[in-house]
Amino acid sequence: MKKYIYSLFMMILAVGGMISCSEEEGTNPGSDSRPNVVVYQFAPEAPYNADNDLLLRIAANSKVAEAYYLAEATTDREAHIASMGKDGYMDYVIKNGTKIEGLSGASDSDVTVTGMVGEYTITVVAVNGNDRMATEATFTGLKWESIGIGMLSSSFFGGEGECEFYKASPVLKYKAIGPFEEGYDIVFDVADNNSVTVAQQAVYSSYGSYGALYVSGNGALQSNNITVNLTFRVSAGTFGAFTETFILPATEP
Repeated sequence: MKKYIYSLFMMILAVGGMISCSEEEGTNPGSDSRPNVVVYQFAPEAPYNADNDLLLRIAANSKVAEAYYLAEATTDREAHIASMGKDGYMDYVIKNGTKIEGLSGASDSDVTVTGMVGEYTITVVAVNGNDRMATEATFTGLKWESIGIGMLSSSFFGGEGECEFYKASPVLKYKAIGPFEEGYDIVFDVADNNSVTVAQQAVYSSYGSYGALYVSGNGALQSNNITVNLTFRVSAGTFGAFTETFILPATEP
């Protein structure tokens, strides 16, 4: 598939052929009479992996003397709280968690939590003497597994061929591995009703003199086929929408 698409792409050239925040977020956690923090979540940039890593901006009010955080599988956290209570769990976070450096008084600090697979809860405990308050954030880390070789039919490039696919859990997503260029995968988000969304993502590093080529769009998963209407665009503008069909391996239900 890749060799075919690459060759076709060169022929086309020969004939001329997206978590964000505002700047203010994380800087105004309030002026409570007790120590407290506000936690904002962001997708981290490379070399981190946004499927399993999370960037937290932790903003403290003026009552915070120090703060600690602990990331645990949500089921483990719930079991700890059931056995020791919420106050006991705050002690547990302080004892077993990580102190947030540079966070004291009205300030903020960024922390990156890595390697989470499955449902996780990150608990942040703000401390001032014997007074404590807990704040939590949740995150679902993806586990990707190869499901084999399927097919791709591209109306944009005008070709078809083989493509390897991965499947994620516990959130259902599929990934076509480098369908147009090695290292540039396409991720498909699948909803409960089998509708499919493709968030804007790069699929080719340099499309002629235009720079990176991006796609975005939506479609549906039906009978082992992911059919999506993808808009192909570069920095200079769009090439329009094209119907792309990704056929999952026969073993996939």
